Amino acid sequence: MTDSQIKQLKDKVDDYRRFAFILIALSGFLMIGTVLPKQAVMSQGWLLAAVGGLLVLSVSLHGVAVKTQQLLLKEDD
Repeated sequence: MTDSQIKQLKDKVDDYRRFAFILIALSGFLMIGTVLPKQAVMSQGWLLAAVGGLLVLSVSLHGVAVKTQQLLLKEDD
């Protein structure tokens, strides 16, 4: 791999980790919104589905970051 490709992969790893952290934080805020009592009772099924989807997406982004990091480590050897 060239130096520019290695730098690009390192940048992608950083981006994937940032996105995963942001999605975990967002799902945490949404989960807090389902736990706190509200004046009007609304259907919270879509909110729980959104939290689950965000968590799945963040775990998958973390997995991509780990695989890309392993690819970079193999390339350094």
